[in-house]
Amino acid sequence: MRAIRHIACCLALGGALPSGAAPAFAEAPDSAIAAFDALRASDTRVLSVGTRLARANAPFCRSRENAIGMTLHHIGQYPDAAAARASFGFARDYAVLALVADGPAAQTGIRPDDAIVALNGVAFAPAPAALGTIDQPAAYRPIAWADAQIRSALDTGPITLTLIRDGRTFDVAVTGTPACRSRFELRPSGEYGASADGDIVGITVPMLDFMVDDDELAAILAHEMAHNLLEHRRRLNAAGVQRGLLQQLGRNARLTLATEIEADRLSIWLMANAGYDPGGAVRFWTRYGRQRGKGIFSAPTHYRWKKRVGLFEEEMAKLTGAARDPRGWLPPLLAEPLAPLD
Repeated sequence: MRAIRHIACCLALGGALPSGAAPAFAEAPDSAIAAFDALRASDTRVLSVGTRLARANAPFCRSRENAIGMTLHHIGQYPDAAAARASFGFARDYAVLALVADGPAAQTGIRPDDAIVALNGVAFAPAPAALGTIDQPAAYRPIAWADAQIRSALDTGPITLTLIRDGRTFDVAVTGTPACRSRFELRPSGEYGASADGDIVGITVPMLDFMVDDDELAAILAHEMAHNLLEHRRRLNAAGVQRGLLQQLGRNARLTLATEIEADRLSIWLMANAGYDPGGAVRFWTRYGRQRGKGIFSAPTHYRWKKRVGLFEEEMAKLTGAARDPRGWLPPLLAEPLAPLD
């Protein structure tokens, strides 16, 4: 499920081992290394901005977790495992992909490319039967399993990871920090887009590349995270909203639009609590709307960009006049129980 899927795509295009080379000593082509480095930097950026939003708004979220600011990748996500091991130093099947600079994992000394071999003394390797129960494409089930194991362990307190670095095995104890329960990932697509599925917030590579700064990135991630915090997928399902083309019609479109309006409104408060400029939402959607304001953002399920910008400005005025307690600004949409959509 992670952004490494896109990296694996790039590796497949240019990452084959030289003919006759031994896998343990082969060198990956410079093009493959450059593609990996660039995408790791993008993945780290998405993780860092998303984690900052999740941690800053933890006091107001209904569902929280203990986050450590780390994502993993798995050798099985690469079409050429030998080249991946030669290029990226997989000492075992799981390794650290990205870290938040000020996150608990990085602060304990964990580094990118550290291999993970055990969690709380138990070998970090899924049983085939466990992978078979995960509703993901086969290549991504190991990461979904790993995410679930680490998140579950952190729910009960600090964890101990057994790592390998440069041939040395050692243990690291990591204590998570409270965060809104959400995962953030860069997605392998040539389309402009972002999404939320109730747990994961995803953004595509072209959408990320369109961002001028992290305030604009925070605007998009906060909007998608707002969908998760407000349980929009669950509530739309409970209301019987149909997907696909039927979602553009009648009651389906009206209720979907209502969730988009809620997510836009909440995103302003989430950004402010994390120290991002809410004006980033105005700047992004003004530029995006003028250049690319067609497609889904012209559909009846979404406001057109000018009306959307007006909604952001309206919500920013509300925030400016609101009282702020030591924890931050209490978002009005998180202050009351969630009501059924109708």
